[in-house]
Amino acid sequence: MDTLSRTPNSLVSALLEQHPPRAKSLCVTLLGDAIGPHGGQVWLSDLIELVTPLGINERLLRTSVFRLVAQGWLRSERHGRRSLYRLSPQGEALTREASARIYEGAATDWEGDWTLVIVPRFGNGSLDQRGQLRRELIWAGFGAIAPGVFTLPRRQTERARKVLGNLKATDKALVLSAHDLDDGHGLALQALITQCWNLEEIARQYRAFSEAFSPLLAQGDWGAAPEQAFAARALALHEWRRIVLQDPQLPHQMLPVDWPGHAARALCGNLYWRVFDPAELFLEPILRRNPEQFEALPRHVRQRFRANVVAGTPDGEPVSDGDTDAL
Repeated sequence: MDTLSRTPNSLVSALLEQHPPRAKSLCVTLLGDAIGPHGGQVWLSDLIELVTPLGINERLLRTSVFRLVAQGWLRSERHGRRSLYRLSPQGEALTREASARIYEGAATDWEGDWTLVIVPRFGNGSLDQRGQLRRELIWAGFGAIAPGVFTLPRRQTERARKVLGNLKATDKALVLSAHDLDDGHGLALQALITQCWNLEEIARQYRAFSEAFSPLLAQGDWGAAPEQAFAARALALHEWRRIVLQDPQLPHQMLPVDWPGHAARALCGNLYWRVFDPAELFLEPILRRNPEQFEALPRHVRQRFRANVVAGTPDGEPVSDGDTDAL
């Protein structure tokens, strides 16, 4: 069927079949992207209503929320027989850290500087702790260039120290700044890119994202379908978040000229704003049921994907350069 002749409902249904979201991580996506800007709190019953268009049933949602509380991502408040949920301080910190990678992407400037994290082999923690530290560093974007040696372009000492601090391992590793001399007489760090990061797999995921979500951008009638617009926004941002948080976001100088992540980010930004306002028509009435906690959309949200949207903001007006509130 031709893309232009398909309805928002059929497009969203096809995506749900191809990319069914995991309930637990979807909750984190919604709390960070959609609920957070409106005060960050939501009744469990309202959260159930929000995830229903995304194929998540009540039983699965309740189980996922319970696990997120147990894992320290969410906190809950009992009000009689009702439960109010929001991100925990830990969840908020992790969401803020991820926001720049999700909405902004890598900085364009790079002067050849690197951050190294070196985990000594002997007498410095158990194998389990070393394994957990390795997993967390790789999740944060660091690549392993040798046993116990991890690296990431640019000055990322704060990111490294956060990983170490979260694991209570600040005294278990060295955090160093380095600069690749690369005078043509030795092995350059840049030559190890394919060994440190699986860019081929990340590129495949970016291409798959563009193929799956480009039909939504061509759909012209989202204003008449707020529920489907909300589902499209949530599905796109959820899948984008999953991919981009695996991407080390290397400097452009280190990537192929035809790197598919650039096109995928432009698509995600334009789609995000294509469906944003119709999605709010579905989202806001649900969140307004809790008027004491509801907040109007703050201006800084309009900065999301600002460097990637081709035609400016949804209403056609350019985003003010002066509005630089942090996400």
